[in-house]
Order: sequence, then structure tokens, then C-alpha cells
Amino acid sequence: MTPSAIPRPTRELMGPRQFWLLMATLMLAMFVSAMNQQVVSTAMPRILSDLGGFELLSWVFTIYLLTSTVVTPITGKLSDTYGRKPFMIGGIAIFMIGSIASGLAPSMLVLISARAIQGIGGGMIMASVFSTLGDLFSPAERGKYMGLFTGTFAMASVSGPTIGGLLTDHVGWRWCFLVNVPVAILAITMISIHLPSRKRTGPAPRIDFLGAILLSVATTALLLALSWAQKAFGWSAPETLGLFAASALFVGLFIAQEGRHPEAVMPLHLFKIREFWVANMLVVALGAGGFGAIQYLPTFVQTSLGASATASGLVTTPQSLGMLLTSVIGGQIVARRGKYRTQTIIGLIVTLGATAALTQLHVGQPTWQIAGIMMVVGFGSGLVMPTMSLVIQNAVSPQFMGVATSSRQFFMQIGNVLGAAIFGVVLATSYESAFEAKVPAEARAALPPATYEQFLDPTLSLNQRVFTRVQAEVRALPDGEAILGIATKAQREAVATAVARIFIGGAILVGLALAFAFALRDVPLRRTRAPQPVAQHGAAGPLPGPQVASGGQ
Repeated sequence: MTPSAIPRPTRELMGPRQFWLLMATLMLAMFVSAMNQQVVSTAMPRILSDLGGFELLSWVFTIYLLTSTVVTPITGKLSDTYGRKPFMIGGIAIFMIGSIASGLAPSMLVLISARAIQGIGGGMIMASVFSTLGDLFSPAERGKYMGLFTGTFAMASVSGPTIGGLLTDHVGWRWCFLVNVPVAILAITMISIHLPSRKRTGPAPRIDFLGAILLSVATTALLLALSWAQKAFGWSAPETLGLFAASALFVGLFIAQEGRHPEAVMPLHLFKIREFWVANMLVVALGAGGFGAIQYLPTFVQTSLGASATASGLVTTPQSLGMLLTSVIGGQIVARRGKYRTQTIIGLIVTLGATAALTQLHVGQPTWQIAGIMMVVGFGSGLVMPTMSLVIQNAVSPQFMGVATSSRQFFMQIGNVLGAAIFGVVLATSYESAFEAKVPAEARAALPPATYEQFLDPTLSLNQRVFTRVQAEVRALPDGEAILGIATKAQREAVATAVARIFIGGAILVGLALAFAFALRDVPLRRTRAPQPVAQHGAAGPLPGPQVASGGQ
């Protein structure tokens, strides 16, 4: 590729006012999309009381994760071909439509369908925002701003539960969705005005729609298998095994399709680039071991420590605050040094140490200690996550910026679901064995089998309606109050044992991420958008001469 064929960073075509208005708009769009899950979690009890459908509760969250994950790599590829602007605006518009439909939903089934639409829009937004950052700056300069967006994500996690609670309590849960509408309209307007358009020259490429379909089916089957194995069917059930087999089959078909198509959705040659595949495997390991394990910390806080849901939220909030701080500072350091390997290793060592500290959780532990550990987890992950985006973007040619950037988000979400599913099994099996060991034989014999089975659910005390009924059943037994005390104490201790084992697994996976960090080469961040030499990184052929214009699409 000749220097004249390399597209200039979009930042060079913008004035300061246009640039900062665009940055603020991108952060606003990302904030609303990232805050969505936390807001809905807070409003869920009120939603259930209005719409019913408790048995469908998990689908409100699962469907959003499913559709947002599936659409991410497809958006990355298409935006590489047609520019970021239509997909950024389209993603916000789809998210707004899903928000309106969610806010007006008359039933749980309609809400779930609307959440699927929201997920498509949310996935398009997240993929487009980070790809747009890749267009705006050279990799070295990008580090100054990447931390701002990771910090925006962290702020959404911190403020989401509070915003959701205020809206639910004062204006109704439907406004948790409808509040997105004016923000979306503002974002669409500002992006239409301030985001320059990229117009292609030459014939339009032939899009690999078959590859997109195969990847979507493979991803859907995998995510459903991981979700249903834990909550519905079990790991050895025919439904679960069938979904895993279907996922493997369609992955094979997808790889075959990508190997022959000139405009592959996820070009296989990118996996020949060491930094690309090592960084993505690091993200999978950290997503599973760090973020996947932490999903079970609220269970420990509410069950073993007997704290409220609000208290469990306050315990995990410092993680986001720590990530906010170090992502901004770390981005500035990387931008100045032009290197990333040392910072990544330091961040993962910090994360590993904090995760190892969580293996010592026990009944009676002060919540402030857990909150402090969670802040340290945030410190470490804030040094790593935005850096991985820079590593991946630095490794590929500009024409693959979107697909490479979206791959990090794709693999991160796969890692999160994989970790949650695996550690769900660890929670169930470890809890059951620990509970049985802590309940004396005479107490087990005194409990009716059906009642004893209820205690084998580690989340029993979190379902107040069922737990109240079980307590009444036990108290009705001879010496029932003493038996109830033994069973509830055993439950608290067994949950603590199980969650501590989850973090042992989490520490192992974070250690694997650290091993991947040592495997990274410290390739200097480019000061221009010129791609690395083909011989070194295996980058593909010439860039099809895009042009950048400041007008509409």
C-alpha cells in the first residue's frame, strides 16, 4: 500500500468544536447502551409485578445478550465496507425502536421481543463506537481517548442501578426504557451533522451474507447451549448436547465459507497475526475468569452475609470506579509511551492478585473489605481492557478496522457467557456437597425430602416467597426452630465455600490471560494509520481507496 492510498485519520478533517461535539455524542450513545442492562435489573421486580411471567425472567436478559453478540462482528465487517455512519445511526435508531416497544410492552413476551430489537441496536452501537475511534486517530494517539470510553462504560455500570431505581420509584418502570428516546434522537442528530462520511470508490464488493448467517447460527446455538445447560436442561441433556453439536457444525461451515470468500465477515488471515489472536484469547480468558466469576459475588453477599440487594450493588460498584480511574490514566500512559505490553502485564498481575484474595471469602467477612478488593480488580482490568482494543487495532490494516475492533467485543461477550455457565456448575455442585457435609445426619433425616431439596438451591433465601414457605414448613416440625437454624447456617457457609471455589477457577483463568499477555510482542503503536508490513503481520491486500467527506451519508 502506498502512502497516498492510506486514509488520513478522520480527526485531521475536523475542527476542534466538531471533534469534541462528536466525541461527547459517541460517549452519550455508548453510555445509554451500556447502562441498559443495569437499569433493567433494578426495575425487574416492578416489571414482574405488572406483567407477570416470572418463568420468562431470564429471557429478558438472555435475548439482549444473544442478539447484541450475534450482530457485533457483522456490523464490524459491513461498516468497514460502507462506513461507520449508517451503522452508528442505524444502531441508535433500532435501539430507540426497541426502547419504545419495551416501554409500551403489554406482556412479558412482547417485552422479550422488544429486548431482542434493543440488543441488535446495542450491539451495532458498541461495535460502531470503537471502530469509529479507530478511524479518528492513529493507534498511538488513540490511547488518549480509548480510556475515556472505557471510563464511560464504567460510569454506566455505576450509575445504572441508581438511575433505574429513581425512574422506577418516581415515574414508573416503563420510563427506564422510554428515557432512551430523547437521548437517541439527540445522538442521531449530532452524529448526522458531525461524523464525516466515508464514500467508496470503485465497484461495490460482494458481501458474504452466507458467512454472516453461519456465524449467527453458530453463535446463537453456543450461547443458548451455555445458558440452558446451566438453568434449564443440564449439561448432559440431549438438548444441550445437540446445541453444542450444532454450534460446532456451523463453526466448521463458517470457517470453510470464510476461507473461500473474498469479502469474508471475519477474514481468517487475521488469525495469522499474532497480536490479533493472542489479544482476543486474552480477552476470552479475562472475560470468563474475571467478569464471569464476579457475577456470583452478589449471591455470596446476599446469602452468606445476609446483606440486601442494595448492599451487594454497593460492594461491586468500586470495581467500576477503579476501572474508570485506571482506564483514563492508562490510556494517557500508553499514548505517551507508544507501547502496551508492560501495562497489560501489570494490569493482569493486579487483577490476578485481587481475584486470588476473593478465594478467601467467608461468612462474617466485612463488606468493606470485599468492596476494597473489587476496587483493586477494577484498577487491574482498567489497565487491560482498553489496551486490548489498541493492540488489535494496531495489528491490522485500516480496511479491517471494524471487523478487528468488533472481534474484541464479540470474544469478550463469549468469554463472559462461558465463565458464567461454567461457574454456575461450580456453584451448584460445590454448594450441594458442602451443604450436605455441614448438615448433621439427624437434621437431614428430620427434614421431609421435598423440603430438603429446596435447601439444595443456593439461591433459596433470595426468593423470599419460597423461602418464607420453606421456613414455615421446617418450623412446623418437632424441634423445627433448631433444625431451621442448622439448615440456614449450613446454607450460608456452603454458599461461601462454593463462591470461594468459583474464584479459584477465576484466578486460574486470569492467570491464563496473564500467560497470553507475556506472549504478546510489544509492537510500537503506529503514529500514522499506515498498516504494518505484510511480511511481519500477514495483513491482506490493498485498501480499496476510500474517501472521506464531511457531508451527509
